Amino acid sequence: MYKISVPIMNANTTKNDREKVLKEIKRFDANRVFLALGTYELDPDKRRIALEALADNCQFFKDHNFEVGAWIWTFWIHNNTTFRNMRSIKGTEIKKFMCPTDERFVAFATDYIKDIAECGVDIIQFDDDFRYGFLSDSPACLCDGHIAAINRITGEHSTRQELEKYITSGAKNKFRDAFLKANGDAFRSFAAAVRRAVDEVNPNIRISLCTCMSSWDIDGTNAKELATILAGGTKPLLRLIGAPYWAVKKSWGNSLQDVIELERMESSWTRAEGIEIMAEGDVYPRPRILCPAAYLEGFDTAIRASGCTDGILKYGIDYFSNIEYETGYAQFHERNRETYKAIDSLFGGKVPCGIRVYESMKKISNMVMPTKVNSDVNIEKLFFSKAAGTLAYNSIPTTYEGEGVCGIVFDENARNLPAEAFRKGLILDVAAAEILTERGIDVGIESIGDAVSGDCERFLEDGNRILTNGAISYPLKLRKSAEVLSVLDTASGTVPVSYRYENANRQRFLIINLNTRSMNDNLLKHYARGRQYAEQAAWLGGGALPAYVYGSPSLYIQCKQGDGALAVGLWNFFADTVFSPTVQLDKAYSAIRCINCEGHLDGNQAYLSDIPPFGFVAFEVKP
Repeated sequence: MYKISVPIMNANTTKNDREKVLKEIKRFDANRVFLALGTYELDPDKRRIALEALADNCQFFKDHNFEVGAWIWTFWIHNNTTFRNMRSIKGTEIKKFMCPTDERFVAFATDYIKDIAECGVDIIQFDDDFRYGFLSDSPACLCDGHIAAINRITGEHSTRQELEKYITSGAKNKFRDAFLKANGDAFRSFAAAVRRAVDEVNPNIRISLCTCMSSWDIDGTNAKELATILAGGTKPLLRLIGAPYWAVKKSWGNSLQDVIELERMESSWTRAEGIEIMAEGDVYPRPRILCPAAYLEGFDTAIRASGCTDGILKYGIDYFSNIEYETGYAQFHERNRETYKAIDSLFGGKVPCGIRVYESMKKISNMVMPTKVNSDVNIEKLFFSKAAGTLAYNSIPTTYEGEGVCGIVFDENARNLPAEAFRKGLILDVAAAEILTERGIDVGIESIGDAVSGDCERFLEDGNRILTNGAISYPLKLRKSAEVLSVLDTASGTVPVSYRYENANRQRFLIINLNTRSMNDNLLKHYARGRQYAEQAAWLGGGALPAYVYGSPSLYIQCKQGDGALAVGLWNFFADTVFSPTVQLDKAYSAIRCINCEGHLDGNQAYLSDIPPFGFVAFEVKP
């Protein structure tokens, strides 16, 4: 069952308006309520008041048959003068966030969490500051406590400046590994201390964490490991990272389909571990004036169709205003109830299909910084999948399991690429091509020149030109059998931007000669690139894509197969209506049933009615 959890502010949920809050929560078909406490209260009276309100609210919602969680920041304290703060690897003090290597802070926090457990909650969840990364000017933590721990591990007496150099440059080394281990050890120790404290009150209370971007690698541990430690004898629970509001704010350059793909990626690292997973349905800062409900519903329906989580943490209630102020999120949810049921019917029991995205959870330890094509050593960027992003924008379906029609691997993921990935052809960016060449795998490159830029990418088959907006490419000396598909026109001549190649081992590659880590996405997200992926997928893998649509920007697509049927979902995450889309299918089908649209078949094509901006349609076809 897809479980819906709704967060509300504990301090704003008073006896005077609790019935109104209850009524609004029920509109979301929620099974679970999270009472958000905010940060730790250092003042004893404020702490007492907050916990008394928590106990009272907890009992109220339990009396109305809700599972109740308490939600609190992990390391965040306002106006701290007592505990040691985290520091970035550049030495910047991260003033609001305490370091778990400070034993005084751990004693304070575990005592506080123990008091929360006494309030009768079913779950205690840590907010998305259970992390070191994305808090400052660079990854963390290199406070004095962490430096001492690293030096104990290495047996050296390294300074912060020396450690920063080893962490962010060169190949795999003992100092970077010690940094990761020290980070992970402190988090594991903190999680275990919290679990012990809660067990003294009630071992049946579940303890959860909200993951962050760095939770999967840079922090020296991973979310599933921490979720398991926190769980103790209970079922582990975590919330993924990647929210609808990111697309409104363009956080880290992410569009809505990028956020959905990130959650599918994280789920692929976690699903087999028996962990309950919630999607991050956050519309921060609310209300709809700042984050439209269309973003939340687009996210929710796509997550439901993918089957990648067990439910959603759906932030549908404004944290600060009166409960009657913003009821639009609930209204949209109610209007979509029948759509949710139809999604379950159409996509349930089927398996995702499309191009296999290879994204390794752990990249940092083995990373080489810099390389010939990657001078950017910002290790935090590696969480965001440019490979998935270029497919999702261009209406190419993806999968994170199995071999797919073919595969795609960008950047540092090529260092960890499993041998079975080569059973099908691969789409590579130039960084991945460089890494595979160093591994002794022939991808058609004899040498790589220095970076150049040009005005346009020109496709050789039809002469079409795409403005580059400053994209960087590299002069390549290619083997004679490489087939160039597009070029960059520069002042000194042409440089291949894309080519395909089959080596002596009959391994096939489509190489995109672009530095995807640092570039803008102009040459990854355009009609001709999408068509190129669709056309070359068959050459790479020996079969057509399950479904593909040409020429509609940001038309996101998911495909799932089962019992001979193919389910296709289409989300128009763009301001323009998609007029009468034609969906190219992998083969001819004879029967079609549709959600939210009309459609008919003609051989291996499905013809659909219009999809409005932020509209969702789906169909199932059978032979």
